[in-house]
Amino acid sequence: MRKDVAKSISQFTREELIFINKSEMARRLDCDRRTVDRYIKNERESNAAKVPREKPKITDEFEGIIAEKVDKYGATAMAVYKFIKKKGYAGNYCTVANYVRKHKAQEQKKAVIRFETNPGLQAQIYWKENIKMTSRTGEKFTLNIFLMVLGYSRRKFIKLTSDKTQETLLRCIVDGLLFYGGVPHEILFDNMTTVVDRAKTTFRQGDFYFSCKL
Repeated sequence: MRKDVAKSISQFTREELIFINKSEMARRLDCDRRTVDRYIKNERESNAAKVPREKPKITDEFEGIIAEKVDKYGATAMAVYKFIKKKGYAGNYCTVANYVRKHKAQEQKKAVIRFETNPGLQAQIYWKENIKMTSRTGEKFTLNIFLMVLGYSRRKFIKLTSDKTQETLLRCIVDGLLFYGGVPHEILFDNMTTVVDRAKTTFRQGDFYFSCKL
């Protein structure tokens, strides 16, 4: 029995278990993907036994339509309500608004789910750009904050920059690695345009490649 796998999976909620990347988790836990799948099924069955069956909701048959309108078209709760009303929805606006709010919260939660990482495996990089500041003398200037965080220890490296070019980003990365005294196996970026040579669109894949030497 892989107690470490069972423990890792037990930390996720029922909703989070739906969105877990099984292949990625198997790689990080050094086990077969089928092992992760088996423990997830066990966890779901265990959760199902604890939670009473939910009663059907009036929005159930419209959930697909609501999700599409909100996620794909950015529709408001009122716009969704008026649309499904024409499709036969018999409930009130407040029910739709509550469902839309919960759906958005769930989608946001999916976006931020992260795995606990082993020592030396991963670092995450964030870059807060174009922060407007004013000095005591009234002088206005713009700063960028580079942040590198180790996934396991959460040790942080922070650096202020006056610009946000790719060259500056690479210099910050090198300085961060020198500060840590080593290089993690992988580095994750927070959707920053500086690491993209060509943006991803509906019709083509993005180019995320760049390289640097220590």
